Amino acid sequence: MEQLELEDLLLIGEAVLGMAAEALVGATRLSLARSALDAPFAADGRGRDRYPGLAAKAAVLCSRLVRNHPLPDGNKRVALLAMLELIARNGGRWTPPPGGQDEIATTLERLAARELSETAFGAWVRERVG
Repeated sequence: MEQLELEDLLLIGEAVLGMAAEALVGATRLSLARSALDAPFAADGRGRDRYPGLAAKAAVLCSRLVRNHPLPDGNKRVALLAMLELIARNGGRWTPPPGGQDEIATTLERLAARELSETAFGAWVRERVG
């Protein structure tokens, strides 16, 4: 499965924030960004995939970007676009929720506020990834 790289995240951030990726490097907590990018591909102590399946990986990526807050601004928007990019690159299809953009925004707000667990967020994403 193809993983997003730091450069991909910075280009998404550039598009969302209107700030050059090169400038964004200096304003980004790179260790937190790398941690979020790597988390979906982690293995357990036996070498088994900790987050099997595209939907699980996409949800963890989004969740960790939202919660790690590596960018100076726009973390939820960038996290959503990074999740959608991961899904698309790996042949998945995202079906928007019935509540549209409002539901997405509310769900990400709840995730950021830790009112929604990563597990519950993963279930929400799974319902939308085919």
